[in-house]
Amino acid sequence: MHGLIRGTPRRRQRASARRHFRHGWCTAAARAFTGAELYLNKTALSLAEAAVRCGSNVHYVRAAIALIKDEPDSRSRALVLTGHVPMLAAANQVRRRQKAEPVTVEDMVATWRSWTPGQRAKFGRSVGVGEVWDHAIVPVISEERATQQAAE
Repeated sequence: MHGLIRGTPRRRQRASARRHFRHGWCTAAARAFTGAELYLNKTALSLAEAAVRCGSNVHYVRAAIALIKDEPDSRSRALVLTGHVPMLAAANQVRRRQKAEPVTVEDMVATWRSWTPGQRAKFGRSVGVGEVWDHAIVPVISEERATQQAAE
């Protein structure tokens, strides 16, 4: 008889978490990937149109585009679709990796040489002396010692 009398408020039943998955796929991610494919195939003229057509949002569609462009059949895409990794976190990881890839060692050396001694000291303090020593200097020393021992 709960809720039949006018003065008593009805509680909204909480939605089941299983509704977010269908056939083992995260439905929000599947909609976003569908919207991304519509946009990439030029079926939808804008991200907003692609998102509306698939019941997603622009942020998820943009993240799905980043994942598709990274590798068409990447492992991160499968992890997102199965719900193991959040869509936006995977896309941010892909973007950070893509942003770091174009920098070459030669570019970094040229940048280092253009810095003032104060900037170099600030870099050392920011990164940490131990990290610079362990990951940049020790490997070079080890290689030089191995080369010297091989020559003897």
